[in-house]
Amino acid sequence: MTMRGSSAAVVQLLRVARANGIIINRTKLAKLLYLADLEAVGNENAPGSGVEWRWRHYGPYSNTLQEVESDLELAGIVGASETINFFGGKEVRLSLTTDAPEVEIDENFAAIVERVVAEKGRFTATQLRDLTYQTPPMLEAQKLGRREVRLDLTGGEPLPDLEPALRKLRAVARGMPALEDDVGAVGDLSEEIDSLSELRKEATDEMLDGG
Repeated sequence: MTMRGSSAAVVQLLRVARANGIIINRTKLAKLLYLADLEAVGNENAPGSGVEWRWRHYGPYSNTLQEVESDLELAGIVGASETINFFGGKEVRLSLTTDAPEVEIDENFAAIVERVVAEKGRFTATQLRDLTYQTPPMLEAQKLGRREVRLDLTGGEPLPDLEPALRKLRAVARGMPALEDDVGAVGDLSEEIDSLSELRKEATDEMLDGG
């Protein structure tokens, strides 16, 4: 099985951490991937994690990471174990359960992940959280004083949030009766609306690539 996209980024980070004897929990995984994406964008490359970062969960986070974790756990690739950390708090630690999962990942981003984990992987979750709060995207988000905003990894103001409007459009499209002379039109419209999320990602990548 070959991992791609967000799954590949998570597996790559866990693989590097294991090779260096570094313990990774959910918070550290999110913050280290965010820092890797930030460095990639700073090098005028596209972010490699494939997730959308928002200000939540004590700093930058993406709910996609929980979905990826669940998928990898079901596939028997990642194990999640709840434990008590040094400070007496509960945490969920993540680790690979297989020897060498195959990943398809950009070489430059893979190198960035290795560097970020080597330099910051031994930081505590709290230290990583505090560090991410000092990054330009988070500083801009904090100026608004409103959580859940989409972070602009280039350091600009938080990005417009189109998802609420997209959800409304999907609901309208699915609730429309099918027309006799255009059977399937509602389904096609719903699919087109769903495709906007991918178009947004492509537009962002083009912007970062200078296209």
